[in-house]
Amino acid sequence: MRSYNLRILAAAVSAVILVAAPQRANERDTRAREYIQFLVSQLDQWTQELPQAYNMAMMQPPVVAARLSEGAKAGAENLRAAVLRLATLSKAADLPVNAEFRAQLERTITAASPLNEALGAQRFPEGIQGDWVPIRTNLNSLVDIYKVTGLAVFDPPGPVGGGRGGAAAPGVAGAAVPAGAVTGFIVDQRCSLRGKAMWVDAQCVLKCVRDGDKVVLVTEAGKVLHIANQDKVEAESYGQRVAITGKTDGDTLTVATLQIL
Repeated sequence: MRSYNLRILAAAVSAVILVAAPQRANERDTRAREYIQFLVSQLDQWTQELPQAYNMAMMQPPVVAARLSEGAKAGAENLRAAVLRLATLSKAADLPVNAEFRAQLERTITAASPLNEALGAQRFPEGIQGDWVPIRTNLNSLVDIYKVTGLAVFDPPGPVGGGRGGAAAPGVAGAAVPAGAVTGFIVDQRCSLRGKAMWVDAQCVLKCVRDGDKVVLVTEAGKVLHIANQDKVEAESYGQRVAITGKTDGDTLTVATLQIL
């Protein structure tokens, strides 16, 4: 009788495992699909005004349009069209493994490459240079998922500020870093875990802080440091790359000085 009961128990456990495994896989697929759709929706939002701003910038100094390739001149419009197609394809149920979406992502990177090179070769207006950083970051986040060739990171010629928060874009040479300072991005705690694109979204940080979230410092390596004295962090630093001096105790940082880079 005991042997019989054990066989019944084993069969029941096996049935539970067989049911649970597909459920976990479905949950992973759902999370992956939602993350990809989130990245694409941000790209859609951020590239809406890019063609007009980029085309206007090409008509005035310091940009020299004659030095741009034909691909670079049409780059913003080509990228916008490619992103719109990505947005349409992102509705696929099998999005994380969808071959058509992956192929379109490759075409989107091809459209973005001459634009990326142009922004690294000439000094475009601050808003364009700053906005390009999260666009490129989101594209490269998709690249990591689908294992295709991504965009190189180029520093613009000369210091530029701007973008979504009005300060220096990540990776751009700006003010000197004080000795012993910790550098990173001022982000709300929730968005600090949602990928690099969120680190430079100043408006999102502001909204989350208004909703009660606290700000943290996320280093370039992705380490999150909690800030003990929240009153030392002004709203103008949200979404910006900063250098902080002070006392570090484990993963908690007490700010003495904060400088936007």
